[in-house]
Formats: sequence, C-alpha cells, structure tokens
Amino acid sequence: MGVNQGHIWKKRKVRTSEASQIIGIIGAGRGMGTTHFCILMANYLCSGCGYRTSVLEWNSHGDFASFGSACTGAGRQENIYQIQEIDFYPEADGFCLAECLRNRYQKILIDFGTIQELKSAELLRCHKVFLIISFSEWQEGAFGDQDLWQECAVKNGWQCLAAFGSEESRIQWNKRRRPAVDRIPFSVDAFTVTKQQADWMGQRI
Repeated sequence: MGVNQGHIWKKRKVRTSEASQIIGIIGAGRGMGTTHFCILMANYLCSGCGYRTSVLEWNSHGDFASFGSACTGAGRQENIYQIQEIDFYPEADGFCLAECLRNRYQKILIDFGTIQELKSAELLRCHKVFLIISFSEWQEGAFGDQDLWQECAVKNGWQCLAAFGSEESRIQWNKRRRPAVDRIPFSVDAFTVTKQQADWMGQRI
C-alpha cells in the first residue's frame, strides 16, 4: 500500500537550529483516534514545518508495525519505519527515546496509548501533552476513566481534544465542565494534511 504524497503546501526548508521538543499524545480510552492524530501531527511538523521528526509507540497495541509494514512493504519486526521522511519506532522504550534525543530529532512525538497504561515518569519529559477523548463514547456511557483523565488534564495543563462524537455534546461539556475540549478538524487520511488542519495545528504547537 502506498502513501499519499499530496500535501497542499510546499515542504518548508529543513530547520537545523531547533532544540528537541517532546510531545506526548494519550487517549482517554481505546478507539479515540490517538494514533491517527499522532501521524497527522507528525506529517504537519515534518512536511509542513521542516522539522526532523520521529514518532514513538509507547504502548503494546502493535499499530506501528501494522501500518509501517503496509506502507513500506517491510516486515512486521522492523525497529524503525520511515514514511514520508518521518521515523516511526514501534514498541519504543526509554533507550529509544534517549537515542532519538542523541540523534537530534527536533520534534519527538510519543503515542502513549491509553491513560490507563500511562507511565508517568516518561510523561514528565514531555514539553506538551495532548489528551484525546471521544464524545461518542461519552454518550454511550463509556467515556474512558473520566475521573482519572479529568484530574490529570486539569492538574497538568494538558490540551484536551476530540475527533469523534456530537458537537453539541462538546459544547455542553465546555459550558459545564473542565478541562475545555477542542475539536480536531476532520481527517480522512493521516498522511495528508489540509490547510485547515495545518492552520489549526500551528496554533497549538
């Protein structure tokens, strides 16, 4: 399976003087769109902004091996997959993160999986954290561990985002509860970033 190369802007000149920034992305539960958002943001940072970017799979879901193998034609046991000049590391750990820092990646995204799997020590390394929730799950009474993620998000200043579910539910949540939740622009293909998505992400990085 190939990867869509059709970004809507020219790739920016590669930046060489930026210090490493670690960005954590975590879901309130499974199926929230956490990995999709990781890939989308990585493509924005690399293709749109010219940052040398890596993405680490800090969970046991196996998603990176699945899409890495499908996109590159490599096997499912690789230590790294390069897709559109982004390096994806399946089943990463602290040694992998240290190696990425030594290799001077300017943007290091970490897909932590779900908040129930959270390793707080590694999360403390992050300069910025995005928490992904789903209002579809909330309406069905399965909104992840709400007390846990609400407390963590408010206490640590995480940015809370939702890709799925009722917009009216999101608006009502923001009127009555904290933290406020922003809407992620609709994305069909995480490997292709639209201008709307790029403008939106540029305001949050």
